Amino acid sequence: MSPGRTALRTLAGAATSLAAHRAAHLVPRDDDLWAFGCRGGERFEGNAKYLFLHVEERDDLDVRPVWLSESDETVAALRERGYEAYRTDAAEGLRTLARAGRVFTTGGFTGLPLWPTGGAEVVQLWHGVPLKRISADGPQFERASPFERLSRRYVYQQFDRVAVTGRRFVDVFCSAFEIDRDRVSVTGYPRNDALFREVPGFDVGQDRALHDAVAALDGPVFAYLPTYREDGRSPADAVDFAALDAFLADRDAHLLVKFHPFEDHDVDAADLDRVRVLPPDFDVYPALRHVDALVTDYSSVFFDYLLLDRPVIFYAYDRDSYEAEAGLYFDYEAATPGPIAADFDELLSALDDCADGTDGYADARAAVRDAVFDDVDGRSAARVVDLVTDDAVGPTDAQAHNTPIDDAPREHVPEP
Repeated sequence: MSPGRTALRTLAGAATSLAAHRAAHLVPRDDDLWAFGCRGGERFEGNAKYLFLHVEERDDLDVRPVWLSESDETVAALRERGYEAYRTDAAEGLRTLARAGRVFTTGGFTGLPLWPTGGAEVVQLWHGVPLKRISADGPQFERASPFERLSRRYVYQQFDRVAVTGRRFVDVFCSAFEIDRDRVSVTGYPRNDALFREVPGFDVGQDRALHDAVAALDGPVFAYLPTYREDGRSPADAVDFAALDAFLADRDAHLLVKFHPFEDHDVDAADLDRVRVLPPDFDVYPALRHVDALVTDYSSVFFDYLLLDRPVIFYAYDRDSYEAEAGLYFDYEAATPGPIAADFDELLSALDDCADGTDGYADARAAVRDAVFDDVDGRSAARVVDLVTDDAVGPTDAQAHNTPIDDAPREHVPEP
């Protein structure tokens, strides 16, 4: 097909979707019907997962939560445990979206179709505290065509509410989504509730035996959770896993490794005794409670891990190229409360220094944590429910601040 015809077909499809989205505003909405989905549309995961599970456990809510997925396997796993779930593209799934009073999503509408949500209250739970620039602030938005930028802006305008972890991020998300401050609310992320306790239902679609095996590991347990590189570079190439396995054996330690789901790597853990490569669909949040120190690079998971107040090591071997490619909201060294390893030998040294679960960065961790999170209590899902049911939480009146932002030590406080 010629480029001209492809462009015309894309334009026609967008016009049809826009017309359907506007028409959906005419359909009566049921405020007690809540629809949930996650980015990608396949798995049961992320902030939407943990909010869904919280709502299911609340006897005081007269709400019908429904999970929508593009995966038959995910739908079957949820139904097997007694939850209501449908394929997103099935008649019942589309009917749910067209009637739901509230729709919860985690990043755009990559897992849910936009058009049936017209007239619903759309709550954007997002999928991580942003270190790199996102959405309209990111380099991909700048490189997009005018039509693509216009389309994305239309999507951003459908976010009636956006959940953030702290007041410091209100302006970040206002800029990223080009929305007003009254749409951004401080609630925290529901997935972080799993860092404080076991959430009933977390193992839906998960290998429970693997989660139990992780919890039962003896000795120091490290986790390496690198972020995705857009240029296809694999973080596995920067690790000598055989040497690392020997290092861990000498210290009676273990390492959990989970690469990004889009990541291609050739790590074969069959010959490694102390390194366990976790599958792409493994939910790391329940497992992080059993991890003594985290190794990452630029992944937002490190912000969440600060809620546990345990050592974090930053393996930033490609820092210059990554910063140039992705663009960061904060100065990297100010935002990273732990040693920054530039090569594999420095990584091993940093691991050795915190093998006993301690390091010299406790004050720095507390400063960044209290700058990023207004609340450290494992009640984020409850605050999201409060937000949508009685407007309890706003960008300037979030409850229970731990350390006033202006009073936190400045050397390790991220500034947008």
